[in-house]
Amino acid sequence: MTKITRKLAAIVFTDIVGFTKLSAENEPAALGLLEKQRELLKPLVNEHNGEWLKEIGDGLLLSFGTNRDAVDCAIAIQNTVKDVENLILRIGIHQGEVVYQGRDVVGDDVNIAARIEPFAAPGGIAISGRVNSTLERDPEFETVYLGKPSLKGVSQEVKAYCIVSHDLPKTDLSQVRAKLEKRTPKWYLVFPAIMVIGIAVYLFIPIKQSVLSVAVMYMEIRGNEEEKYLETITEDLIFDLSSAVPGRLKVSEPASVRKYKNTDLEIADLAKSLGVQYIFKSSLQSYGDGYNLRCRLVEAKTGIDKLLNKWFIESKNLQSIVSVLAENIIDGLDISLDGELRKVEYDPEAYQLYLKAKDIYAKSDDQEKNMIAIDMMKDAIVIDDKLIAAQLKLGQMYYENSKYEEAEKLYARSLKKSRLLDDNTNIAESLRKQGQLYRRQRQNDLALEKFNEALSISTVMNDKNSMAKIMNSIAILYYKTDRLDEALEYWLQAFNIAKEFDDKLKISKYLNNIGIWYWKDDDYSKAIDYYKKSLAIKEELGDTRNYGKTLNNLGEVYYDMGDFTSAVEYFDQSIEITEKLNDNWNLHSTLHNLGEAQFYNTDYSNALSNFKRALKISYLFDDNFILSDGYKSIGMVYLSLASYDSTAYYLGKADSILVEYPVIRLPVLSWLAITFMKDGQKSRAKNYIKIFDELIEEFEPISKDIISLNWNMYQVHELLGDPKSGKEYLENSYLEIRSRSKNIKNKADRDQYLSVRLHQDIMTAWDK
Repeated sequence: MTKITRKLAAIVFTDIVGFTKLSAENEPAALGLLEKQRELLKPLVNEHNGEWLKEIGDGLLLSFGTNRDAVDCAIAIQNTVKDVENLILRIGIHQGEVVYQGRDVVGDDVNIAARIEPFAAPGGIAISGRVNSTLERDPEFETVYLGKPSLKGVSQEVKAYCIVSHDLPKTDLSQVRAKLEKRTPKWYLVFPAIMVIGIAVYLFIPIKQSVLSVAVMYMEIRGNEEEKYLETITEDLIFDLSSAVPGRLKVSEPASVRKYKNTDLEIADLAKSLGVQYIFKSSLQSYGDGYNLRCRLVEAKTGIDKLLNKWFIESKNLQSIVSVLAENIIDGLDISLDGELRKVEYDPEAYQLYLKAKDIYAKSDDQEKNMIAIDMMKDAIVIDDKLIAAQLKLGQMYYENSKYEEAEKLYARSLKKSRLLDDNTNIAESLRKQGQLYRRQRQNDLALEKFNEALSISTVMNDKNSMAKIMNSIAILYYKTDRLDEALEYWLQAFNIAKEFDDKLKISKYLNNIGIWYWKDDDYSKAIDYYKKSLAIKEELGDTRNYGKTLNNLGEVYYDMGDFTSAVEYFDQSIEITEKLNDNWNLHSTLHNLGEAQFYNTDYSNALSNFKRALKISYLFDDNFILSDGYKSIGMVYLSLASYDSTAYYLGKADSILVEYPVIRLPVLSWLAITFMKDGQKSRAKNYIKIFDELIEEFEPISKDIISLNWNMYQVHELLGDPKSGKEYLENSYLEIRSRSKNIKNKADRDQYLSVRLHQDIMTAWDK
């Protein structure tokens, strides 16, 4: 076992300012800068009795015996690099009890140090309260209090300071991303061009891999068909292997290799398809009171066996297969370990139940089988609560079945147990899962805190696979909260990691997400181009679930540019996939999108059918906003069919939900007003007009509602014989169409948008 030592130490984190941008623009220069940093800083660390623990991307993790040694070294570093082009550092220092595992350090205080660093100015040094207490009585030093960072999951109080003596810059808190909203950086305007260059380099220029890469194929289960569930051991092996040697080995994810179960492809062709250098195959066959385990690791280019072995594993030791194979793969690849792999012994019955539950859930095509898998996973956890993978998987099952309260409890439980076991890999994964859950529930601040904490832990471990996943999660959150510059920055960082590992699965994901960014930027043709590039890789990998999501994204772009026929085509394809996957969340979303496209394409019968299907699914989510949107959409269709009683019923249900939410209520009020005017109930219409007028004076409508809302109110006032009031609403809708069309980058896309029937009606009315 790895020797574990606890002691008090000063931990130093450094980070190069602007390194991501530099690496995107000039990768050779960026790599040269890292070499220069190593050359200049290693002697300084040695001179100040420090230990060079690891390099984390462009950052460093250093350890010192005393606070003063750490501070003196940090000042010497800043003085040394201040005249070196592009080598602008932020440095953070914190002191606490840390756990040494081999040549690594872990623990809460290490994570705090990582999260102190962003509070340093470029070229500056940020310190925690503990370090400041060492300096405050020394007249040589002057520090400035910055505040208390919000560090969820940390029980101790943490204060941040910056050193302002020794010609060091004071921190400008308005520039600290961890504290305040970040201003749009100057490079934001050229970032899309940088993205295009980076992606083009990946897609068209062969990449020389900088790390070893291996595909762990699904284990072949020989003999007894009832034991096929044991192949899910492969997924645990992939997870453990990925985190065992972070930053030094790319391991293809389960979704990538699943397509090649039972394939007849030769090793070289298989490796080429998966983009790896090595292929690992294994088999398991029941024999007596255990299993015969065989494995083979092959270098694809030469066909040479790097590992060829067999063992007998007793049934009670089935769980040991993962660690046995992981150690042998690492040894076969000649990768050095700082210590031994983490080994946790699980109850054999619990582990068997966990594997069976995973297998049933993966193959499930109905809710009954889902519940069988969930109950089986619950039993596994009851038997052995050290089986954190089971807790995380059960939480994911609940999440995918919209049982958010249960998912939250499981993720909190896995986090608590991971902390007790000092299992940083699963601490980070539990935090990431919590962040995803809170993001789904629109608790965005809490989600961001969880993601940031997970990212700091993964960064300390230099687990690039985990870092990329978390960066992508943060980018999605920023995108959904309209912090688009930060979303793009994190997607670029995640893409760079995926490119470094030539990880096709993640590259396809980030191409999709960059497409989302272009969609938001009204560059519809480029968005479509990136989505289709993403689809091509997903199809190659057999990534069915995410293939369906990207099809939906394509439908949304075509919908926004007014090509409703194409939108319907892609939504239909997406629905066909999500139905098979029993993915209720995405099925609901795409059904609703399909209904909207059909509505504006005047296909009211199908629109009504799909809106009602979506509404039925939405009852599973316990989300009033989703329900109200469903009621409103059904009401809109009935209005177009001149079925006014049904219109009033559904719009009324939507309005009753939104009484306390005036911004979202505004469009519903406009639809109610036009409904009762067309139905000849002028007094009821005037009641809704009055409420609308009161709210519109105080609240701005959501951007997507501006055109239809104002068009409705124009028609209402025309029917009331009040063209003067109506003219103002017509002007609002007309100007919004013109404003949006000007933002659309491509002329053909712009013409398509302006050709939409609703937009034509508004422009015709304006020209009268």
